[in-house]
Amino acid sequence: MNNGRYSHTATPITRRIQQLGIAAGVLLCASAQAQESIARAYILQYHHISDETPRSTSTAPDLFRQHMNFIAENGYQVLPLAEIIRTLQEGGGLPEKTVALTFDDGYKSIYETAYPLLKERGYPFTIFLNPDALDNHRSTHITWEQAREMGKHGGVVANHGLGHIHMVEVKPSEDASAWRARMTQNIEQAEKRIEEETGASLKLLAYPYGEYDASLQKLVSSLGYVGLGQHSGPIGPDSDWTSLPRFPASNAYSSVPQLKEKLSTLPLPAQMLSPQNILIADNNPPQLRFSTELNAKVTCYGSGQGLLDSAVDNNEVTVVGVAPFKGRRFRYNCTAPAGGGLFYWRSFPWINPAIPED
Repeated sequence: MNNGRYSHTATPITRRIQQLGIAAGVLLCASAQAQESIARAYILQYHHISDETPRSTSTAPDLFRQHMNFIAENGYQVLPLAEIIRTLQEGGGLPEKTVALTFDDGYKSIYETAYPLLKERGYPFTIFLNPDALDNHRSTHITWEQAREMGKHGGVVANHGLGHIHMVEVKPSEDASAWRARMTQNIEQAEKRIEEETGASLKLLAYPYGEYDASLQKLVSSLGYVGLGQHSGPIGPDSDWTSLPRFPASNAYSSVPQLKEKLSTLPLPAQMLSPQNILIADNNPPQLRFSTELNAKVTCYGSGQGLLDSAVDNNEVTVVGVAPFKGRRFRYNCTAPAGGGLFYWRSFPWINPAIPED
């Protein structure tokens, strides 16, 4: 997906300001100030912090340092993810520029490369890991001892399930009840091991591969967990606590200008009307329909397809891809101008389980 596509300088709102002059600019400034007061936070998602690992899931050490410098130099406050979520759930306020740092899988480069910089700056961070990787002493991953050391300096451990499996997949021999029992065991056993080794149970679950569906969301909610995906967007008080978005921060998606753009967004208020599930089969490309009360133009883009076909009827937006998607996972990213250099942003993820993992 092209996360660098949305140019603030070319928006209709900007052109309108130029046409109407200072008076309109004053009004827009007041509107922007109101929008900036919306409680929100940005969760950044990292995997490897290395030059020697797959580019799609890696952030170069120099780029990671640039990210941390940008955050520090532009007034962003890095807070613990669990604290941010709890505050938003309870309707509390957050600093205007709030960021959470997360790392998936527990790779050793987190400890070797990211941790020293985060410790130096006093930044809290969350590592989502599958405990069996540590229990099996994989050389590519951190150790429990390292996890406990990082815990003394703001690095907490949270749940990424056992085995890094595709949780949405149902085995041929399983019915719905058997699948639920297997997923419950997977999640709860991982949480138990984390608590045994670190002494803490945050009940935060990052879905492996960012894959979830309506059934998994229902299960996660019933178990008392907050679920996090790998689709993009800021979070706010009205976020779905079983599918929180995170902005990817790997080399491919997060140059410093791209990071700046991501951290200039607001949660796009939208109620998904159809389909009821993000798993697709014959409905490729899927048709998305959602409602929003924004008095602004909503524009949507698809992974690898660019601008998507869309129609607006009153407060309902209908979006569909221009051709079938070939990947197992893809996104519809929808934005709308909010004024003052801000954009509303929401990513709608899709999963085609018929396509095997690359």
